[in-house]
Amino acid sequence: MGDKLLSAAAMAVMVVWSVLARDSTISVAGIGVAIWFPISILLYQCLLRWLPVIGGIRTKPVAATSQWKREITAGCLLAASLSIAFLASMPLPSALADIIAINFACLCALLDRREGWLPNYVLIPMLLTGLLMGMMRDNPNGAILGATAAWVVTSLALVFISVSLRANFLSGGDITMASACGAWAGIENISIFLLISAFLHWLFCIIMRHFSIQATRPVYLQGPDRAWVQPMGPSFALGLALALLAHNVPGLPGWKYFIPGY
Repeated sequence: MGDKLLSAAAMAVMVVWSVLARDSTISVAGIGVAIWFPISILLYQCLLRWLPVIGGIRTKPVAATSQWKREITAGCLLAASLSIAFLASMPLPSALADIIAINFACLCALLDRREGWLPNYVLIPMLLTGLLMGMMRDNPNGAILGATAAWVVTSLALVFISVSLRANFLSGGDITMASACGAWAGIENISIFLLISAFLHWLFCIIMRHFSIQATRPVYLQGPDRAWVQPMGPSFALGLALALLAHNVPGLPGWKYFIPGY
């Protein structure tokens, strides 16, 4: 009941914001986000049950727990909130593109958080869509260079950590997700994306170790240091969201169009 009440309240706030927006196109888009929010919760619950079966890492779907449902609701609420922020701070085409990126990232983060697994049949479409959006924004070089830089930096960082700790931290899924996020962020935002993602992952590892929460992903590392190994998907997803916000929100171009009576 608590999750349903929260979802209904969040949806109501989004609808009110959309109605108050002075730009009719943005208003319609905002209502679309409000409608998508509860749909995304149901869709992600279905995908998180069946994608591991399709990928062959489970023989049958796992029943959803209350904790799992809360995590999905929280992830979808964060994605919807960011979508409203994008609509309020940038032109509609750019906002819609970034909303697609955030939803891709949200799904990957939830999968990695629950299963310790990032499937290529989700990551590759995310990467290709990011490159396609770069072409549509007349910035194909930025998207390609962003994806390449993220791939190189993440690969070198994981190799260095693996050699330093004598454990296997190298994951193709992590590298591919970093590259996909880099395509969406573009070369102009790649440094802030990588820095924020690295800081968030370090912070998550500290918190998880403090509360003795073990990793979902297997790693060849023994002893209490195993608790340092946490999924990187949530860090990349939040890093991408904050990088996109940092690039677009500070100037707040367009907020005046959504303030009634401005």
